[in-house]
Amino acid sequence: MTRARLWITAGWLSTALATVAIAQQPSPAPPPPRPQAFEPQPGTAPPAGVPNVQLPSRPTLPARPPESVTRPPAQLPPPPAQPDPPAARPGVARPDAGRPDAPLPPGAATSAIAISGSPYGVGRIKLPLGRPVRGGSIGSLEITDEENRVLYPVHREIQVEGAARSVRVPDLGGQAIGGGRLLRRVGDLVRDLTAGNDPLTVAHEVTFLFQGDQPLRLRLSEPDQAGRTEWVVTPQRAETPTAHEELLGQWWNGYTQALMRQGDQGDYPPVVESYLIALLSGRLNLPLPDDFDGPELAGEASLWSTLKLLAGAQEIRTAILRHSAAGLGGAGEVADLPLPPPPQWRPTPVAADLEGIRVEPTAERVPPECFYLRFGSFANYIWFRDLSNEYGGDVGRMVTLSGIADNAAQRVEDQLWLKTTELSRMLGATVIEDQAIIGRDLFLSEGASLGVLFRARDAFLLRSSFDNDRTALLRSDPTVRGSTERIAGRDVSLISTSDNRVRSFMAVDDNYVFVSNSRRLVERFFEVGASGESLAATPEFRLARRNLPLDRDDTVFAYFSPQMLAGLVSPEYLIEIRRRMESQADIALLRLARLAAAAESHDLWEIDDLVDAGFLPVGFGERPDGSGLLAVGETIVDSRRGARGTMLPIVDARPELVTAEEDRWYREIADFHSREWQQMDPIFVGLNRQTFPEAPGIERLSVHAEVAPWSPEKYGKIAKQLGPPTRVKIDFSPDDVIALQAHVVSDQLGGRIPPHHLFAAVKDTTLPQPDQFGSILSAFGALRGLPGYIGAWPFPGLIDRLPLGIGRGQPVGPGMTRLIGGLYRFQGGDFSILSFQPEVLEASLPHIVADESDDEAQIRIQADSLVGTRIEGWANDQLFQRAATASKANAELLGMLTRQLRVGREEAALVAGELLGGTLQDPLGGDFQAIADPRSVTGHTRWSSTAWLGPRVPTVPPAGYLAPPLVWFRGGAANVTQFEDRVVADVVIDIERIGTP
Repeated sequence: MTRARLWITAGWLSTALATVAIAQQPSPAPPPPRPQAFEPQPGTAPPAGVPNVQLPSRPTLPARPPESVTRPPAQLPPPPAQPDPPAARPGVARPDAGRPDAPLPPGAATSAIAISGSPYGVGRIKLPLGRPVRGGSIGSLEITDEENRVLYPVHREIQVEGAARSVRVPDLGGQAIGGGRLLRRVGDLVRDLTAGNDPLTVAHEVTFLFQGDQPLRLRLSEPDQAGRTEWVVTPQRAETPTAHEELLGQWWNGYTQALMRQGDQGDYPPVVESYLIALLSGRLNLPLPDDFDGPELAGEASLWSTLKLLAGAQEIRTAILRHSAAGLGGAGEVADLPLPPPPQWRPTPVAADLEGIRVEPTAERVPPECFYLRFGSFANYIWFRDLSNEYGGDVGRMVTLSGIADNAAQRVEDQLWLKTTELSRMLGATVIEDQAIIGRDLFLSEGASLGVLFRARDAFLLRSSFDNDRTALLRSDPTVRGSTERIAGRDVSLISTSDNRVRSFMAVDDNYVFVSNSRRLVERFFEVGASGESLAATPEFRLARRNLPLDRDDTVFAYFSPQMLAGLVSPEYLIEIRRRMESQADIALLRLARLAAAAESHDLWEIDDLVDAGFLPVGFGERPDGSGLLAVGETIVDSRRGARGTMLPIVDARPELVTAEEDRWYREIADFHSREWQQMDPIFVGLNRQTFPEAPGIERLSVHAEVAPWSPEKYGKIAKQLGPPTRVKIDFSPDDVIALQAHVVSDQLGGRIPPHHLFAAVKDTTLPQPDQFGSILSAFGALRGLPGYIGAWPFPGLIDRLPLGIGRGQPVGPGMTRLIGGLYRFQGGDFSILSFQPEVLEASLPHIVADESDDEAQIRIQADSLVGTRIEGWANDQLFQRAATASKANAELLGMLTRQLRVGREEAALVAGELLGGTLQDPLGGDFQAIADPRSVTGHTRWSSTAWLGPRVPTVPPAGYLAPPLVWFRGGAANVTQFEDRVVADVVIDIERIGTP
């Protein structure tokens, strides 16, 4: 009945709005100028030069030292006994158990209850507020006890319904029928439908587990209404059979909801949250949350699932960890089956006219199954390294500052022991002629299979330099071993550690020096040198060099061969990737189990003891390949693969046997690729950089990327949306900040609409907030205020074909009509252009022209520099909000470690990094610290960041804050072209280097 009423109301409302909009009287407008028709202008080149950039100052974030508030704790007598909670069905945790049965009356007293049980008792304390608080969060109430018997507390706010609020209806503008009476009625109806109640927070509630039957002396982080901060609660035996289970169910619902919510909000893997849920579910025989165990391990055969696995997507890693933590893995399975066959790949069709293509000598020493990242010169490598170092060694930080610093680049440099010193920066170009990074994969989080290939001007000097560095390491670090290995009949120098933290083979052949972490790659390096069957000899690479010739002198050239891409989907790779993720999950779980045992005052360290005590699931660590975890002090490594982040390269740890489950899982993936994705298309990219004397500090990066050859049929509808390549481009108004266009085809109206150009542009403005698009009405209001336009050429006529003639509108001037809802439309010169703001149309029309470009494309995008614009402020605010959310989540993670697992405040950040496989960092650029809670009178602390400028996360960017992309982005443009046999993308970006004048 309610659904029917909503449909009737929505229908009436839409009719009323249409009537109001159509009936509004248009105001006369002057005739706007018409866009020019398309007239080809051969030989016309786009304007050149660099935009005149005015660089703003970048003040640094101010820092304020933490404040400490110390107050004497209040003394109080023991509280009166509290009644038992209402009865519930045994063993059932009610979904609504966390809600109060009735609102707390004004001035209600603090109440506490503790019910003994095994292995844990369960307690609850309610602390009414002095006055209700409307909306928002009031902060957590924390409880501690002197004997550390209180465990796994969870806080929630008790709320009741408050007064109704109203929703403002966007003004449709213009003169309304009947003096606006109809519009007011529509508005009243909308307000009635959308009115809501802001909740009132009336009390704190903390539920918790505890050990033992002796009285608990609880210390509250803030006083109750009587000024008391300490409560002595004597555990009682349950007076009814279900009292303990009822209160335990309430705690479990609140606890799991809080942890799942925290895991969803964090910018880090939910390792701690997942372990705690799995641990307590197993120990207390409580159900796991419905969405705890995702479907990612079900072996879904699709391209997307394969890409997520190869990319190490977080949902895959989380699902594997939760499987292991909850004891849902395949413990006891035996690997006794041979590797299943790979997909049945079809050969890549390549043009035959590739003779005489010039290729670089370095590519003649690269195996065909490797990726190839060539810098061309030592100077180019230094430029790339310096750019990376400006962002902490990770160019990904140019886009966003993650909550976890992976430190992968530094880890690879340390593993290969290739150090760049000031002397090597000065002399490197005299010794090194060309260099490239090659390998089978880029799985840097676990341990990649790669190496650095040098083409030396003087091989003796280069080798001597490397030998000196390696000898110095052997002398300074006793954990590093040195040896000479015999590989492919040649002597190879090896330095290594037991955990693979250092693993560096150095092979020399003629004037080539190859330093790698993989024995197999060194072997292939010698084999290719002897046979000549190299990457340079493949027709796919020669095609790449025909399209991106050496004459371009690219700063960086990257090539991903079809053999390399197919190798990633091979059985040895995909099965081993899964096993590595399982190993990493086990390492984290073992660390967490030790912390949880210590938090409960158990001196347990070994896996068997932790399993017996219930801190790890039965069967933990049992691997089908015979590997396991080895622990030496705080260091935990995989017995077969090594330490997390520097695991043995997959090509050196190829699995030989698989389990029945692994065999079934991989065969589904292989069958999918044999049917749906029978070829791997090569990918190659060239990056060139330019500097300009008239714009010091600005570099222009030009990127040309191709997928060639490619087979569009396997891409399905994605490859069928664009029209043919065209030289037509739309010239936009000079005050448009962001503009884009696309040449598309449409299957609407039986395919009678020919290919046409869609385009849109936005002028400088404060863009709508994302939450303004939560409903149709709010989105309508947001779009009405947006100074921009959208158009088509030649117009496809979709609007004119709308029913009831609502697409024709009312004439308001030459070529201009007003449509329903206050939308204006211009038609002329085969253009159809729409905007909510007629003045924007009138100002932009003289500049909109269908012109001719010197290149073909289907998609064109351009963006001016955002420095000093309102869009910059909007983008900065949006990126700040995302970073602030991640910053708060990281601080809450540290609080979770200190509260739930009793990790010391001085060790919390280090422990978090060990669990997450990186360094915990503040996305706002500050440093985390435990400060005195300003609401506490008992010395409780809370985690904060120096970037917050206070105890709470700021809601607006502080003065001087600039999000990472806005620091360097100074404008750009991009074109995408889809040909029959290849896809091309050209991107030009102007960047400002950090520290330049």
